[in-house]
Amino acid sequence: MKKEVLNALNEQINFELYSGYIYLNLSIAMERENYKGYAKWLANHYKEELAHADQFIEFIQKRDAKPELMPIEMKKFDVKEPLEVAKIILDHEKKVTERIYKIHDVAKKSDDYATEIFMHQFINEQIEEEELALDIVDNFTLAGDNIAAKITIDRELGSK
Repeated sequence: MKKEVLNALNEQINFELYSGYIYLNLSIAMERENYKGYAKWLANHYKEELAHADQFIEFIQKRDAKPELMPIEMKKFDVKEPLEVAKIILDHEKKVTERIYKIHDVAKKSDDYATEIFMHQFINEQIEEEELALDIVDNFTLAGDNIAAKITIDRELGSK
């Protein structure tokens, strides 16, 4: 595996772990504000991000290369409203998509077909993640200050 591909994959391991921290941090914030369904949904996505990091680690190891963990710096979020959280998540998922595309491009330029194919699953997943994040932003935007609508959305998210 070429160094630039390995570096990109290792950076993504770190970013997936960072993503998990964002979801966990926001889950804790929503739990504190009594949006238990949204907190559960966010906590499930935290676990999903950790699973993604594991996938990158395993892929690197299968290619007889060395995964490297890097320090993770956590941004602080002082949020109280689920719409604020939803907007943070949507923005973050767009950044994830950009990073996934860049890794794919690095692999393609390096003629690393295995990594290129490996990244396809993440490209497909990001389409779904951005759509889901946008739906949540839209739902909480439409709910506005209507607490009954927010509670309904919260319950729906908790059942997913």
